[in-house]
Order: sequence, then C-alpha cells, then structure tokens
Amino acid sequence: MNINHFNLYIMKRYLRMKLLYYTLLFVILASCKDQKGQQDIGIWHFDVTKEYPTKEIYIQDIADVDYIPLETNDSILWRGREVLYLDDDYIVGANRNNGVYFHDGKGKALNMFNKMGQGPKEYLDMYKVQYDKKSDEIYINDMFKYYVYDKEGNFKRSFQGIEDKLYSRIEQFFILNEDELIQYNYNNHYTRVSRLTGEHLGDIKLGVADSTTTLHFRKNNMIFNTIVSHFTKDKEGYIITSFSSDTTYLLTSNLQLKPIGVRIPPVSSQDVPVFLLPVKNTPRYYFMSTIKKEDSFPVKAYMMDKKTNQIYYLKDYFKNKDYIGLKVHLDMFGPSVLADLPNNVCVQSLNITKLCEAYEEGKLSGKLKDIAANLKEDDNPVLMIIKFRE
Repeated sequence: MNINHFNLYIMKRYLRMKLLYYTLLFVILASCKDQKGQQDIGIWHFDVTKEYPTKEIYIQDIADVDYIPLETNDSILWRGREVLYLDDDYIVGANRNNGVYFHDGKGKALNMFNKMGQGPKEYLDMYKVQYDKKSDEIYINDMFKYYVYDKEGNFKRSFQGIEDKLYSRIEQFFILNEDELIQYNYNNHYTRVSRLTGEHLGDIKLGVADSTTTLHFRKNNMIFNTIVSHFTKDKEGYIITSFSSDTTYLLTSNLQLKPIGVRIPPVSSQDVPVFLLPVKNTPRYYFMSTIKKEDSFPVKAYMMDKKTNQIYYLKDYFKNKDYIGLKVHLDMFGPSVLADLPNNVCVQSLNITKLCEAYEEGKLSGKLKDIAANLKEDDNPVLMIIKFRE
C-alpha cells in the first residue's frame, strides 16, 4: 500500500467514525428531548415532616371537567363509590348488594349481573373486583377465592387465593398483564398469582413486616385500624409501595421494578410513623397522600408539579367552579386509585341528594346545573370526569 492509498484509507476511516459519532449524538439528544417532553423528573424526594407551601386550586385550572349522568333503571342501582373501569366505550361499576353493571361511555345503562350465592359458580361476597376489557374478564374476590365472569355474567372459572398463613387475607389485587394478578397482603408485600389457576408465581417484598408498619394498633384498650390503597394504575403498569418501604416504585407490566421516589426520613426512624402513599400520576402532576398512625388517622394530600419539581400541600383538596362548596378528592380511599382509568383521568361520584340540594340553593352552574335540573333523588349518581392537562 503506497502513501496515497494509506492516506485515503485513513481519511475514509475518519469520516466513518465521525458519521458514527454524530449518529450516536443525535440518538442521545433525541432521547433526552423525548424524556424532557415527557417531563421525566427522575427520582423525587418527599419529606413527610416538612411544611410544604399551601396551594388553593380550582380543578378547572389544571384539568378539563365533564359530567356524565348514569341512566337509572330498576336493575342497575349505584350506591357508594364503585367505579371499576372507564374508557370511551364503557363505564363499569360494582356494588356488593346489586352486582356488576355496565354503562356505555355516555352513561346509558347496558347490562348487569349478580352472582352472589352459595352455588359452585357463585361468590359468597364481593370483597374486591377488577375488570379487564382486553380479555372481557371480571375478577371477583370474596377474600379467599377468585371467580371469573365475562361482562354478560357468564361463569368462566374460579380458583383459590393463596392459602399459606404467610399471605393470609388478600387486602387488594390488580391485573398486571395477560398472565398475572398481583395481590397486596397485610404483611407489606405483593404476591404474584396466575390468572388462569391462582398458582403462586412469586413475591415482591417491599420493606419488612412488623406491627410498627401497619395501620393496626391498640390504644386505651381500643383497637384502631383502617384500609388504604398502596398502589395506583399507571400507563406502564402500577405505582406501588408499602407501609414499611421508604421507596415508591413503578412495577411495569413486564415485571420491571423501577424506583421513582423516596420518602424521608426513613419510616423506621419515626416514633409515630407517617406513611406516604401514591394517589395518581398524570403527565404533568404526581399526587400523593400521607397518613399518620394516630387514632384519627389524619390524611394530608399533596401535588407535585413535574415541570418545576415543586410540591404543594392541598389543604382543601381542589375546588370546583361548577359546584360551590364541593371538595374534589383524589385520595387513597377513593375510586380513582383502585379503578382502571386512563393515565390522565380521575373520577368522582357526585351524591344525588347533595346535588339536588345544591341545585335548589343555586350553587351549580353550566352543564352540571342543566343535568341537576332533571334529577330525582333516587337516580343513579352523576360522574365527574377529570382529564388533567399536560
């Protein structure tokens, strides 16, 4: 190889390496831009002892709000906060006394079924319920056993929950993917079970199990306890934690466990524990609540703006411009946490009696006022659909 050919060879290698460098640089920059567009703030930190600034917000300032009156008939009667699932096609609810019921996306009643009983294809009680539209399967847990039906109420199968004393009672469960359910148990960890057979597939342990990291305690010969949600639906899976864990995780549908936030100080360092629990993760806002282990179980709500990383204390939750005096709750006890909802959507069921009273008192406006003008006190509730803006 003469010197001219060698120089030409070196020049070609240089140009190829330079092209590869700029290609990789473009990919990295595009990735960073995409992450910035998603407002990925990385791992957040929340101090449960800190006094965060209070913010008063009308829900309409950060979200688009719509109202859907649920059609009332003799067989479909909603009572309490029972939203299971919502999309453009279906609104699904459940009530232990009346069963499972379907409305279309505009609130028109479609069908319902109730299989409570003592037969081989009937559940003894309706403890927890989940609906999977993709497989058209409704899972009803009566605390110890699962019963699976389609949306018409046709029985498909049943299987036992985990019987080992270690797992004891199933507190909550959710559908992770096409193969697995995830159970949350009293001892601060999650149990993976087969959707087909109930087979034990493994565990996800967060923290340790002991009496200090539960909401169960005895004081002055009285027993105090409450049940709250430790997880919430996310577009990639579920956000999960436990009382004894200082870290909040994203559990993806393909079983990746990604840390997304850390609470400080460590829960084990507190004489009176304050637990931090997830409520909702929208494209721009992350909502969380704290609950203190005292006999009144005081709850506080917080909102983190992922654009600025600023955390606010929501003393009165949100206000509603359409309904004077209404507090809009996004709390760990409500349907927005346990329901299968789009990532940017929350739902609140409006009590009909109170809604009719507010109408008579002139506290309503807009579409909600028009809906309330035609309501009767024994009608099914009106759903407030909250779609958070980015």
